[in-house]
Amino acid sequence: MFSLFKKKCAVCKQKAREPRKYFDDHNEPVVVCAQCVLYAERRAFRKRSA
Repeated sequence: MFSLFKKKCAVCKQKAREPRKYFDDHNEPVVVCAQCVLYAERRAFRKRSA
């Protein structure tokens, strides 16, 4: 039941298993899964602190 509340990855649009928090290029907070972290950093997503 709680899987309904999981965030979706901003890159692959699937449920993020190990979510990482980033800001996109419009300064909006997004969640990126562990598999898409390298792609997100290449796309200039900035890490959110805590």
